[in-house]
Amino acid sequence: MPLTVACVLSHGPTYNRSHVSRLEGMVAQHMSQPYKFVCVDDSPFPGWWAKVSLFQPGRFSGRVLYLDLDVTVVGALDDLADYPYPFCAIRDYQYPLQINSSVMAWDAGVADCVYDDFTPDVMDRLHGDQNFIYEKINPVTFPKRWCPSYKANVLPTGKVPEDARVIVHHGFPKPWEVN
Repeated sequence: MPLTVACVLSHGPTYNRSHVSRLEGMVAQHMSQPYKFVCVDDSPFPGWWAKVSLFQPGRFSGRVLYLDLDVTVVGALDDLADYPYPFCAIRDYQYPLQINSSVMAWDAGVADCVYDDFTPDVMDRLHGDQNFIYEKINPVTFPKRWCPSYKANVLPTGKVPEDARVIVHHGFPKPWEVN
């Protein structure tokens, strides 16, 4: 079963189809195994909560690699896609005991509870989707060096770390706002 590389386009002014095309092009350059690229754009949930729809039972089969629209792919993605755990994500940059949901990989079905257990009160109780995902799954995290922060690791030195696969632009600036 081929890999699915997924992104989410939520309704609102921040992202549009050009950002999906940008990500799709970077994935094509940095993925060596067969995959299907899917943009989830039918979520009924607002903003970052739209990621909850990634976990709708039956949406995917096989392995899924998820990338936010505001990441920059700079290296091979196969290691992320094939990381040998049922669910993994990157460690949060500000709260290292939590996760950041900008880059995740999972076996379809193992995280259905994120969708099944989601209720509107979760949006009032927690800061964002990654807090809920962490609460439901408590995933293994990728090696930190694979997904460095633009603000913490690239901006201060002006260099992309050698072993980086994906630069994460959490917050601002967005990647299309910088060189």
